[in-house]
Amino acid sequence: MSKMNIALRFEGEKLFAEAEISLDKKLSEFSFILNSGLEISGVSCDDNSAEPTIEAVYEPLFCAEVKKYSVKCGSGFGRVKICYSGKISGWHNIITNDIIELNRYGVWLPCEMSCEAQSFLTVSGCEDYFLVKGEFDGSLWHYSAGEWDMNIILYRKSVMKAVVGKNISIYFADDSLTEAAEFSKNIFDDVLDYYTKELFRREYCGGHTEMACLYPALTSGGAYKRYGLIVCITPGTDEKEAVTVNAHEMAHTWCNGADAGSWEDWLNETTAEWSMLLYCLDRNKTEIFDKMIAEHTEKYPELPPIKTADGSRPEGVHTKGTVVFYELYKAFGAETIKSVIRLFVDLDVKTTSNLLDKMKALGLNEAAEMLEKNLS
Repeated sequence: MSKMNIALRFEGEKLFAEAEISLDKKLSEFSFILNSGLEISGVSCDDNSAEPTIEAVYEPLFCAEVKKYSVKCGSGFGRVKICYSGKISGWHNIITNDIIELNRYGVWLPCEMSCEAQSFLTVSGCEDYFLVKGEFDGSLWHYSAGEWDMNIILYRKSVMKAVVGKNISIYFADDSLTEAAEFSKNIFDDVLDYYTKELFRREYCGGHTEMACLYPALTSGGAYKRYGLIVCITPGTDEKEAVTVNAHEMAHTWCNGADAGSWEDWLNETTAEWSMLLYCLDRNKTEIFDKMIAEHTEKYPELPPIKTADGSRPEGVHTKGTVVFYELYKAFGAETIKSVIRLFVDLDVKTTSNLLDKMKALGLNEAAEMLEKNLS
């Protein structure tokens, strides 16, 4: 596999980066995408200056607008260096004095390159900051991950607070969230216990989880999960928020694998949401269950069908699928929903067709027929 070393620093609201890609095989042409708001100041191939060509400008699913570049250097080359800088944009991407977050949705690093690469990052000039999941050597922060896991979250040490538990550490920058973080830590432990012992009946292999809360740098925007990491606005300012953040995002540990760029993403989101709803039912948090179902049901009529003719991902698969499962729940009960979720988790190839086949093989024919009918 190729290797990309990125040297990153910040000045005010701008980032400055040098990405050097060591290719695992020589190429005569190299392509990549990068956030349109970032300006490339130089590209070289094996130390020979090259002029990047903009092939396209577009907005990938979930991501900020990008430019697709290509670089041609004639004969085969084995190393590419890209220098760039500017202000970042995209969901959950922000640079402030106290909190910095960069993620794949902002395409802040070269992505969709001609070769797959493992990324290694160093951050300079941030001695007064703490990098979540990073390692500090006394002068530089170090971080390594795959393309979709390059989540750079830095807190200024003078404002950072932490609530640390056995299974989770919660980071935040506002004193008003201390009590909420303590409460969220306990909810996380209970959710983890429910998932591993009752719903999924599988050991959690995500290690110690770190939750990064972005308030007040960001005040809205939802949450997302990566391996051993939950990124959110707050840990939950009431029980409903704490449950939904922890239980939905943690469920994605098991509820994943369907194509998130197509209509099949309804499988990932619906099974995760219903894992959270089942937790509410089995832990006597029925008020939260009722409120969540009411919220989804209210939005349902305005949303397009889940299954699209061209296979694209329609708006609202999260909500639409949740209500489809609610119809199954009313007709067949919670145990059927649990069975369907477990069948999805166990699928080798995560598609709706395969799930329906497994449901029928288990004798859930009527539920499979209802589910299939409600997807269109």
